Amino acid sequence: MTIQFVFLEAFSAVAVFTLFLLVTGVLLVREVWTTRDPDVRLTDGPSLSAIVPVYRDHDVLSISVESLLESEYETLTVTVVAEPNDEETLAVARELATRYDRVECLINGNPGSKAGAINHAVETSAADYFAVFDADEWIAPEFLPRAMGELQSGADVFQGRRVPRPTGPVETLAYCERIVFHASYKVVELFGFTNCRSSSTAVTRDAFDRVGGYRDLLTEDLDFAHACYREGLTVRQVRGCTNTMEAPHTLSDLWGQRKRWRVGQIEVLHATTGELPRGRLGRRGLVSIGRMCSSLLGSLLILAVVSKIALLFLLDVESTLLVPGAIVLATIGAVAIRDARDDRIDGLSLSVVLVPMIYPAFGVLTLKSLLEYCLSWDGEWYHVQKTGA
Repeated sequence: MTIQFVFLEAFSAVAVFTLFLLVTGVLLVREVWTTRDPDVRLTDGPSLSAIVPVYRDHDVLSISVESLLESEYETLTVTVVAEPNDEETLAVARELATRYDRVECLINGNPGSKAGAINHAVETSAADYFAVFDADEWIAPEFLPRAMGELQSGADVFQGRRVPRPTGPVETLAYCERIVFHASYKVVELFGFTNCRSSSTAVTRDAFDRVGGYRDLLTEDLDFAHACYREGLTVRQVRGCTNTMEAPHTLSDLWGQRKRWRVGQIEVLHATTGELPRGRLGRRGLVSIGRMCSSLLGSLLILAVVSKIALLFLLDVESTLLVPGAIVLATIGAVAIRDARDDRIDGLSLSVVLVPMIYPAFGVLTLKSLLEYCLSWDGEWYHVQKTGA
């Protein structure tokens, strides 16, 4: 009787997890494959400042700047914001500003953080619309016209999709991991919460001022997304509008980057809950905290689900492993085909078959990040090596 109960309990948990993968996968694939609407694009209009905050990015800065200069949106300036002590990147930024009339180089007036660089660029600009990108991003020519079309149509914030370039085995894992988590975001989006970050993002000045810009946190973009939700801003997310970024090239870099993001999420949760005693959050603030808690708890619950999958596999119920694995790979395959057709990627490495291992790995990563943040984290953050690949 004990064995039978454990079997049924494990089977029901795995069945729910499999249904979750199926529903979220279908929703993501449907969104990525949605027909692009050319009527929403705006190729000329109000002045737009594309902000590229940089730090030790001298090898990759030209990727974002030169792709932005090929944008189909005409009234555009590109503002590179460099740190005052980063001489190599400053030299590249100044050379690009000399070569191209629409590029300007700023020295961060709030040095030491990406959030400070973005805020400084907005403060010194006369534009009413801003877009933010990382130095290693390749920005599609149609991205800014679509973003400006949505902002002019009433959106406060526009968020596109950004994926790592899968140029090798580790890079393929990074690409697939992003698809897995883009799919998981679909659940909270059904309830009105939309992620908006500090890359592949466009925002009006009014919306930027309403949330007070970006806060100086490890994951300032996640904090910005929750601030936009708490303020009730309209965030338009279009995952069919895709840019690419450089992926980590080693497992150590991949792990370090993802742990930085996870520790940053815990920091944002800590900072947000600190506002509860002052009564500044309200209903949306409580939902925001619940969203962050559910994300962390969900990652930890994955470890329990994986143990149940392993148990059922040992009891010769192979379908409990094969079915969810097949759903994950099918979701990745469908999205990758769309990205390949749009010339965003050239293909995937055979390491794609290891993607199901992302789930237990992320559960372990979340547990480790929680313990480190509570016991030993000193504010240091991991910097991934970028080579321009």
